[in-house]
Amino acid sequence: MIQLKKKRGLEEISASSMSDIAFLLLVFFMVTAVFFVKEGLNIQLPRKNSNPTLILRENIYEILVAGDTVKMRNKALGNRDYKDLKEFRKDLNDIEIPNIDEKVALIKTTGETKYGNMLDALSAVQLRGFKQVSVKRLK
Repeated sequence: MIQLKKKRGLEEISASSMSDIAFLLLVFFMVTAVFFVKEGLNIQLPRKNSNPTLILRENIYEILVAGDTVKMRNKALGNRDYKDLKEFRKDLNDIEIPNIDEKVALIKTTGETKYGNMLDALSAVQLRGFKQVSVKRLK
């Protein structure tokens, strides 16, 4: 008689511990990874008990951001209207502003102003060199 050998089936590798290994790798890479934190707005707020400072009207540059339009008003410059923020940014860089460290930029926004437009105006003012910036929301 001939005896036939039974074929052995392929042994399977248990996959039950794969989720444990994946979890451990995930924790390892999260702990060892370096996360870059993007810096937000660099704003210095006044101290709690500080007295308000008086500023001459000619040292204030009022910037009204309403929707997509921008209006800039200054006693020396007069009123200027802009259709968009790119035009405002370009003109702001071209304006001769003597003693810019002593000047104050007052950014006023309305309820219809997009947050991104207000931030664009704020960054344009800070890039231009204004050290003192105030932001106010109009009702």
